Amino acid sequence: MDVATAQAQPGRKTVSRGDLTRLSKLQPSRWVRDLILDWALIVGGIALYGAIDSLWALPFIALFVGSRQHALALLGHDATHRSALPSRRWNDFWGELLAAWPLFVIIDHGYRPWHFQHHRWLGTESDPELGYRKLRPYTLPVTRRKIALWFGLDMIGLGIPDLIRFQHAVFPDRPWRHWGPVVWYAVFASLTIWLDCFWVFGVWTWSLLTGFWAIFRFRTWYEHVGLEQAGEEGTHRFSANPVVRFLFFPHNTHCHYEHHRWPSVPYYNLPALRELVEERPVLTTREVFVRFELCDGHIGQAQLRVG
Repeated sequence: MDVATAQAQPGRKTVSRGDLTRLSKLQPSRWVRDLILDWALIVGGIALYGAIDSLWALPFIALFVGSRQHALALLGHDATHRSALPSRRWNDFWGELLAAWPLFVIIDHGYRPWHFQHHRWLGTESDPELGYRKLRPYTLPVTRRKIALWFGLDMIGLGIPDLIRFQHAVFPDRPWRHWGPVVWYAVFASLTIWLDCFWVFGVWTWSLLTGFWAIFRFRTWYEHVGLEQAGEEGTHRFSANPVVRFLFFPHNTHCHYEHHRWPSVPYYNLPALRELVEERPVLTTREVFVRFELCDGHIGQAQLRVG
């Protein structure tokens, strides 16, 4: 059994002003391409379920469709940072219409101020994420059994109360601002009824309530859980293989440490940004997991037993 120590290396900031300017330049076609691809995979997954026409296939389809709904959420996250399209008006319009409202989330006046507060006050009492990260699923130690248990519970719909709690936290305070997702779902449901395929609406909704939330929760464990320090050091820095990235960390969200350090950089440039940063070791997903059980809340103080 090998023993590795995750040792923080407080060092210089290796990203120059020129690097940051270059990597922060938007490429709208990348965001649009990935948006179209995610929607195509969702449509393909739902169509596959229609062809199979068996409830036995529903959990697998819900997991696949939910993974792509989660990918949409991360594209909406870039729109939240105004990193999707150059025009702020079109950035918010398309980000809401095609990435946020389908997940019953509102960017403007809702998720954006909540998320920006999370960035500003990461790991402090003012960090809004701490409200749900203090819930039972996220308290240490996070064991294999706990992850498997909550993933299974979420996949059968028992995580819906936590999903509603999260959506309530990021929803605007004023009810009249809720019209976007309400209209989107009303049109979607009406269209599927009119076309005599209401089951499509059902598969979409069940995938959102199960597969999406199970994957969302899994990603949450790998972002800040176990590292409650204030500031940028409260984010895990890790890598993941292509299959794990596709299912749980799409659109380079495994580069979450880099995102918190330099939030102006769009998701497609985060890997290039990572290559410039040497001040923190990049752990594997397995090492981060082991750290959950051993971490005492301080960077570099957990011995990771791997083997």
